[in-house]
This record gives sequence, structure tokens and C-alpha cells, in this order.
Amino acid sequence: MPRSDRETRIREGVEALLSGSGIELVDVEFGVSPRGLHVRILVDKPEGVTVVDCARVSRAAGDHLEALEAISGRYVLEVSSPGVDRPLRRREDYERFAGETAEIVTLEKIGDRCEHRGTLAGFDPATGSVLLCDEAGAITAIPLGVIRRAHLRRDPWLGARGSGRKSEPKQAKRIR
Repeated sequence: MPRSDRETRIREGVEALLSGSGIELVDVEFGVSPRGLHVRILVDKPEGVTVVDCARVSRAAGDHLEALEAISGRYVLEVSSPGVDRPLRRREDYERFAGETAEIVTLEKIGDRCEHRGTLAGFDPATGSVLLCDEAGAITAIPLGVIRRAHLRRDPWLGARGSGRKSEPKQAKRIR
């Protein structure tokens, strides 16, 4: 089976598997390791995924991949959270995370550069472009088709989901 067909079958299979679970498929990444194909499934949900969520998805996805027979030979399956610097893949990601800081690398220069950093200002459906506001307040329209990679840039020391709200400091417990 051609590589792209296999990857498409795996992505669609995992999406179908997760539908209705409250867990979102962020991405499926493929690589090669000494132990064979490496399949990495990134999942998320609004309150964040737990280790238990990842284990549950891993078991179900492993069984599903075996039933699909999409992978011949040995492979490594990894299921994890997308992390603080969550990748942005779909139009919905840019709309959902509007107001957060992001880094976008493009395939071609836009405004004399390929690396862009700023605050997501949404998505313009008329032009099919991601809107990114730089520190000076200028908005750059980046066509979705020229984005090589994009991800959020969150401060891990800030409160929940990097939203900019600092969590309340915890009181230190005295050990006696």
C-alpha cells in the first residue's frame, strides 16, 4: 500500500475511533525508528488529556491498527498530549486559539520573511488566510497553503492552558 494511502487510512481510522469520545485528534505523525515505523498520535480535550486518556486511546488505537492491517511489520505506537506548544494544523485551530501567541514558518517569504511570530487574530475565510498580529499591531495574512509548520508559543509557567492567567500560589506545607 502506498505510504500516503496508509497514512490517510490511519488518520481517518483514528478520527473515527475518537468521534464522540470528547477527545480530539490533533495530529498523527509518522517516522522511522530502529524498531520499525513510529506512529505518534497527538490527542487533546478542552481540560487537557490525562495519562489515563492516553492509555485508553493507545489501547483502542493499537487494536484498531491491527484490525485495519494498515501497517505490516513492526511498529511503535505513541499516544500523547500535544504539549504546551500545541501544533496548529487546521483552520479551526487558528480560530479556536485566536488571542494566543503563535509561531508560523512558511514555505515562501511573506513580507520579506518565512518565520512569523505574533498573536493569532483568527482566520479569513474569504482569502483562506491565517491572520497574525505582530508586536507593532500590524496584521499579516498568511495563506493556509504556504504554512510549513505552526504552533502555539505558551509560557509553561502561566496558569491553565497558557491563557495568561496566573494560578494562585500554593501555601508551602511545613514538615515537622
